[in-house]
Amino acid sequence: MPVRGDRGGTLRRGRTLVRSERGQAMAPMVKKEKRKLTPWVVYSKIITFWAPGFLLAKLGRMPDPGMQQAWREKIALVSLIVLICGAVVYLTIFLPMTFCPEKVAKHQSDIFELGDKSSDSNVIGIRGRAYSTAQATWQSKLSFTPIPGQDMTSFFEVPLPDSCKSSKLKGFRAVNFDVCVQENGNKGCPLGNVDKAIKANNFKAMDERPIGYDWSDVQPGFFVINGHVLNLTPYLLSVSKSPSGDMLDEAIFAAANDSLVDASLLFQRTSSMKAAADCLVDRFLAGELAKETPGCFAVNLFNYAALAVIGGIVLTRFFMAVIFQYFLSWQLVRRPPRSKVRPLSYNAAAPWNGKKPQTGGATANLGKGEDDELFTVML
Repeated sequence: MPVRGDRGGTLRRGRTLVRSERGQAMAPMVKKEKRKLTPWVVYSKIITFWAPGFLLAKLGRMPDPGMQQAWREKIALVSLIVLICGAVVYLTIFLPMTFCPEKVAKHQSDIFELGDKSSDSNVIGIRGRAYSTAQATWQSKLSFTPIPGQDMTSFFEVPLPDSCKSSKLKGFRAVNFDVCVQENGNKGCPLGNVDKAIKANNFKAMDERPIGYDWSDVQPGFFVINGHVLNLTPYLLSVSKSPSGDMLDEAIFAAANDSLVDASLLFQRTSSMKAAADCLVDRFLAGELAKETPGCFAVNLFNYAALAVIGGIVLTRFFMAVIFQYFLSWQLVRRPPRSKVRPLSYNAAAPWNGKKPQTGGATANLGKGEDDELFTVML
């Protein structure tokens, strides 16, 4: 007679839920095949050049080439994410610093616009800078009343700047020409030396504020070089509007008389013309173009575009949520018509249903609360 607790060799627990013939091998996560040299594979190998295969096999415990390539592609993906994040940070923080520095933006905001009577009517322009004449004691009477911001440089004797003494400028008449002659339109330079006249006439500098010109203010005799507005009228009148034939005179007359407002390209042809442009700016500067620089314009355009895209995404998601909440969500859980209800069949294959097993696939009579199925949408 067998001992209590000893079931002998006739009774044992078998493996009832596992059958070897029904078993399926687990699909490998990394296929053991050689990857083609696609651009992505090449990039992953380049970005992980510092981790050769034998190090990954020994230290990283990745002996299989497929595992190593999967790791390389993961690092490549992380590098792309870092680059994208860096680009976003640059565009958000450092783009304005690069293309529209604070100095340039402040310079544009401090401009005194030509003809602006709303802020101060007692302002004149000397060498492109604003000077207040509210407390001026004019040593020489003028036959006219200057408009606010009018260029008065040609009424003064301006010393030849150092930029006009370069050896590259030999042979250019406009560089050394004395414009303090009777034919310059002002009957010479009645106010005398510019530095002495500023002190003698009690002109007050307005914190180096530049005189601003609009495109419509650039009249014949004026033109623009790299954002600087030059007044060549005294020179053109002094030489009786007859060019000397040198390259600089041809560019000046073409820009001043042929309605070529922006003459920047004319002075970029040769090194001597670039040096001549610097000389003309120092001698005949009347003000600055009161317009945003291309860099500041591009920064503002990018900011507006980014704001529109981000705002569009936020508003789109908001309205989608509102539409789903009030127009779609209630339709997803409403009780379907009885004609579309699929009857439930209870049998022994589903012991968790809590119902008494039925045979023959018979259907159960459902109550009111059991005649539909709830469909859930995961968002």
